Amino acid sequence: MIISKKNYAIHIDEKTGNIAEFYGKTGVNYLEKPVALADITFIKEGGERVWLTTGEARSVALKNDVVTVRYEGVGGCDLNVTATLDCKDDTFVKARLQFENRTGMAAESVRFPNVLLKDRLGAYKLFWSAMEGVEIDNVKFRDELMSYNDGTVFPAKGWEGVYPGSSPMQYMAYYNGEHGFYYGSHDADANLKLVEWKPEDGGIRLIMQMFPAAPFDEVYAYNYDVVLGGIGGTWYAAADVYRDWLHSSKLMDLPKLEENKNLPKWLLGSPVVVTFVTRGKCDAGENSIVPNGNYPYTNCLPYIRRYREIFDAQIMTLLMHWEGTAPWAPPHVWPPFGDMENFKTFTDEIHKDGNLLGLYCSGLGWSQQSLNDPAYNREKDFEEQNLVKCIEMGPDNVVRYTTTCFYIRNGYELCPACEQVKDLAAEEARKIATEGDIDYLQFFDQNLGGNTYGCYSKEHGHPPVPGKWMAEEMHKVGERMKAEFKKAHPDRVTLIGCEAAACEPLLNDFRFNDLRYNLDYMFGTPVHAYSYMFHEYVTNYMGNHTTATRLLDTRLYPENIFYRTTYSFVQGDILTVMCKNDGKINWEWNAPWEDDNEPDQEAYTAYIRYLNDWRKSDLLRPLRYGKMVRPLKISTATYMEKVDRKDLIRVLDEVQTTRFVYEGKDVQIFANFRSKPAVCTVYGADGVLCDAPDAKQGKKLCGDAEIELAPRSVKVLVLSK
Repeated sequence: MIISKKNYAIHIDEKTGNIAEFYGKTGVNYLEKPVALADITFIKEGGERVWLTTGEARSVALKNDVVTVRYEGVGGCDLNVTATLDCKDDTFVKARLQFENRTGMAAESVRFPNVLLKDRLGAYKLFWSAMEGVEIDNVKFRDELMSYNDGTVFPAKGWEGVYPGSSPMQYMAYYNGEHGFYYGSHDADANLKLVEWKPEDGGIRLIMQMFPAAPFDEVYAYNYDVVLGGIGGTWYAAADVYRDWLHSSKLMDLPKLEENKNLPKWLLGSPVVVTFVTRGKCDAGENSIVPNGNYPYTNCLPYIRRYREIFDAQIMTLLMHWEGTAPWAPPHVWPPFGDMENFKTFTDEIHKDGNLLGLYCSGLGWSQQSLNDPAYNREKDFEEQNLVKCIEMGPDNVVRYTTTCFYIRNGYELCPACEQVKDLAAEEARKIATEGDIDYLQFFDQNLGGNTYGCYSKEHGHPPVPGKWMAEEMHKVGERMKAEFKKAHPDRVTLIGCEAAACEPLLNDFRFNDLRYNLDYMFGTPVHAYSYMFHEYVTNYMGNHTTATRLLDTRLYPENIFYRTTYSFVQGDILTVMCKNDGKINWEWNAPWEDDNEPDQEAYTAYIRYLNDWRKSDLLRPLRYGKMVRPLKISTATYMEKVDRKDLIRVLDEVQTTRFVYEGKDVQIFANFRSKPAVCTVYGADGVLCDAPDAKQGKKLCGDAEIELAPRSVKVLVLSK
């Protein structure tokens, strides 16, 4: 059965109901071969997971451009499935599924509709919405650097494409510059999903696995569409489809940045985040508990003052390894390590200078034993408080340690549905709020996108399977914590943030977060998809860029840090630097502290100052508050980095470009991160090119125009209305 429309044609196997072929706008079939249309997972009483897969269909019928596929007795069980593929639209197929479950097992998740793409990566690119958005052009990145992990396995490792979570959006795409294939869930209820991909049978399996959290419903039906379509050939084309739907949904029923009365004024400005580690030189190990030159805390004050002068900006000082408990040993963090009076003096001096203070924490977990600090053990507290009843459990109801930060601590994930867990988080916030004086708390590290991990407990009051309840409960935790800060400081807004950009249902809860697009270097090349969706609503900071230089020789590629900083600048992030114990800037959080291998301090600090001068200018108000739109097309030379120990190369544009609109102003930014001049050609220009933040006039451009950029410089095209 073949249904042809203006922008696609779909071939449905009349025996199985599987999608056999899907042709795009130019008549190219994107699919390697048919695969089973749906898989449904169930949990037996003892916790065993059972996969039931559709096979031969009972019936496949077409009526009024809607294909209805009926399966009965799926997998030899009392399970009936009905799938509909609505093909009325000229661009999109809208898929829904209903199942009737009389198996006696608890329904856990549904993978639907399943497709296996041809692996044409290289000529094609795959967009994946994880970690703020990435383009993949070589499947070997997945095979060799960051392999696929099944996000349904408990306990999860943390970096699977879980929505809402480390995947803040719920769509993917496959394209070649001219045409492409769109694959996304338009689900305003933000049901939990695995939004993933993996190499399989010579192709690329796209996974849209939804957790309905309705384990014992005899009949369950999707109330949203999974959308497949023929689109244009860029990630922007896919993002436009998703954004058009998203911004018409209830998920975006929240105020934009400048309309939001619950945000501090500093967030609407242009501070620079300067991060200090007070103990150790690395993320983990006994060395990480030894005080370094940044302790006592007041040792950092000269550096903070110097950077305020160098950057000519307010400084958000962000402390790591400051906890008086143990580094990365949640949920307890307060009081600060060591001399409390010195910490108070440090805080007072920061605020007296007009700067800001933030603290890094480690999320909503429980640490039994710190592997950083052998003396830190909370097993007695765990037993006395009977916290075993509050930890997240797998389907088999066996108590086991989490795999999150397994090299830092032995412990568990705490389930936010438990009131005792909410009380723990609120009490920690109360102590920090009443005994401290901070402006920002990055509390939810390891809670990627602000969400928690899956829990199957039957004792916590939530459905005994993962689902959308997880984000709903995390929202309640955040509200409890914010209430403590408001009570202690009624005239101030103290922001709470998370690791990675906030996911859709928690966007209004966490408005300033530690970005993780740097993780996308393990898969491909980051793209600005998150900012494209949400920049009018949220401002994030560049983050600590952990693992950004993993498998990259910084001696060979010292410009990588300039690229990452430029990438953050052009998407509107607040810029961030990571300091060693001598006040010097390092490559990233996890890079060794080596005096003979560090960024060029003079060049890099001058570049931060230069970019931030642009960011805080009136000319770039759209960059701070505006909506990112598709830029005019450019062509430019490329910069390449070879991944250490792997036969893989990253290819990056020398000139980074984005475009923003705000209050009638339309600007396109061009930034050269290289230490040499760069040239780009912009197509269809009509406007004035400015070469300084305070420029009153510029060069008129019309049509296709060549733009020359000096080393590490920016130009802005103010487009005509």
